[in-house]
Order: sequence, then C-alpha cells, then structure tokens
Amino acid sequence: MAKKRSPNYPTLGLSGALELMHPVFQQENRNKMSRLVLAQHMGYTSPNGRALSKIGAVRAFGLIEGTGDDLRVSDDAITAMTAPADSPERDIAVNLLAYKPDLFKDLRKDFPDTNPSLQNLRFNLVQRRFTEEAAGKAAKNYLETMALVSGNLTEYNADITDNDAETRSNPGAAAGISSPQSKRPKGLNLLEGERELKAGLLSKESSFRLI
Repeated sequence: MAKKRSPNYPTLGLSGALELMHPVFQQENRNKMSRLVLAQHMGYTSPNGRALSKIGAVRAFGLIEGTGDDLRVSDDAITAMTAPADSPERDIAVNLLAYKPDLFKDLRKDFPDTNPSLQNLRFNLVQRRFTEEAAGKAAKNYLETMALVSGNLTEYNADITDNDAETRSNPGAAAGISSPQSKRPKGLNLLEGERELKAGLLSKESSFRLI
C-alpha cells in the first residue's frame, strides 16, 4: 500500500528560511550559483534529500530566484535580511515573502482577521488531506511566519514549542492586522477586496499603509 503523501508546504517557517539564507548571501551576494553551491552554503556537502527540502522551502518563500543551476538570492530576501528591523522597507519585504507559498495564501483567506489556534489550524490542514504529522509541522511553520510578519517572533518561540503548547493569548497581532486602538493613517478608504496589512508612522509629517 502506497504511503499517503501530504500536499506541498514549506518545511521551514520564514524566519528559519531567512536564517538559512544569511550565509548564502554573505558568500555570494547577488552572484548566480548552482544547486550544489547553494546546498554547500547551507551546510550540506551535496544536494541530498535534506538539502533539497531546505532549498524547496527557501524557493517557496521567494528567497531564491532562477531555475536549475542558475540561482541567486532574490531582492526581497536581501531587503528582509539587511534593512533595519523597524523600517517600512523590511516590513513590506517580509509581508511579500510570507504569503508566497500557495498554502499560506489559502490559510490567510480562511483566517483573514486573526490567527487560529494551533489545534484549529491542524484540523484545517487535515481537512486539506494532510497527514496528522505533516499538518502539525505545516501549522507551526505558518504560525511562526505570521509571528515574524507582526514582529512577535520572540513571543511566538516562547509560547509555541515542540510540546504543542497553546498559541499566544493575542493571536490577532500575529496576523499583522492593526487593532482599532493602534495608530493608522486616515483619509484613504479600502477598495473592495483590499485589506490593510500594516500601518505606521515614518516621521512626524508622513506615514505609510501596506494594502
């Protein structure tokens, strides 16, 4: 009997994928490289199964561009790794990268306002024909990625452990949605189908909104 296969999903969260890309960028900057060289920069001697799994994850997030042996670090990945932590440029790059995987786009549609609990998210994935083991891994990677989007990764790591602890008490923050009390620029109404992902101040005279 054939082993049941789950749908494709990133085997890392975005924070782990970016961490894996730091030595790649330090070694190659924007140079083109082969899969072998990419695997070696990631700490593998060859593009074996584990290496290919990691390469698939960074590709799913759009951290690597190109095909075959003509690969390079993407511009969004470079911005996410090098821009100041509190800069709007980094916020925008992280938001763009976080929703590159098709699965994460679909989960965002299912839970548009706040993040679900880990248990609820696992159930959702099982309904999508994931095995229970894969559902648990994919759910953790999604919630970790949403925590990076909101800037609450430290809090996420403290609360979401390998023991399947409960998600943090304020899941809405991880979705990157501003609360009614938060400061947000006014004067522009959202069009049908649009959603505000992030808003903030650039200076006393200017602000930004990510739609």
